[in-house]
Amino acid sequence: MAKGQVIARLSSDEARQRVKERQTTADLAQRQFERFQALSARHAVSRDEMDVQRAKRDAANAALQIAREELNQMILTAPFSGIAVSVNARSHQVATAGQTIATLARTDMLDVAFSVPENLFTAMDIRNVTYRPLVQITALPGRQFQADYKEHSAGSNNNTLTWKMILTMPRPSDFPAVAGVSGTVTIDLSKLPVSTLREKLVVPVEAVFNPDNSPLNHPHVWVVKGSGEQLTLEERSVTTGELTEGGIVITHGLTNGERVVAAGVNEIHAQQQVRIWTREGGL
Repeated sequence: MAKGQVIARLSSDEARQRVKERQTTADLAQRQFERFQALSARHAVSRDEMDVQRAKRDAANAALQIAREELNQMILTAPFSGIAVSVNARSHQVATAGQTIATLARTDMLDVAFSVPENLFTAMDIRNVTYRPLVQITALPGRQFQADYKEHSAGSNNNTLTWKMILTMPRPSDFPAVAGVSGTVTIDLSKLPVSTLREKLVVPVEAVFNPDNSPLNHPHVWVVKGSGEQLTLEERSVTTGELTEGGIVITHGLTNGERVVAAGVNEIHAQQQVRIWTREGGL
């Protein structure tokens, strides 16, 4: 199927009639405006009356343009050259807005779709468009292909907390199918620098609490200070960010490498001596 080739046509009788009606209205509004323009030159009509006629003419022309665009949309054409993978509509079938009529696959390029965990996606700087991940296609073993970043979803999936990313690559000449083939994407995280914001610190949700003597929405954590067996607690105010799959982001108040209490935060107090709990085997 070539680019621009007609895929489907909607019944356009009503749309054509609408164009004719609005063309008539626009012509009438134009003639009326020209008459008032001639009268205005002789100061026979007020400026307000001219403004009204001008507004009517412009509104009629705008309505005509909309009708013409609607008529043009009655014809569905191929946006690029490719292969019709599937046709989801029949002749004389009633179609609804947003309904898939046909699925078209390019013959020169191949899209690779995969999901990235939310905590990893938010840390990556996807603006590094010079980096090209490696793609391995299951049906073409022993070969690797470089792909370019194309786009990603506008938001994460609420069920899986992942972001959909799409890469694009030249289509191999011996690619076995038009779509739906599995594969593996290899990404070197060192080639995807973290966001321009500082690296995010994530702690368990249970580690953050609001003291009884503090205003609401004034989160704190217990920081473990000291070394060896001389460990004590320090209460520290923090600023929290978004909630992720791995916990809650701390945007201010903690530094990388500090240890916090992750359980029983409402049963301990400042300067209390503590020890690190080591999980026993089988627990």
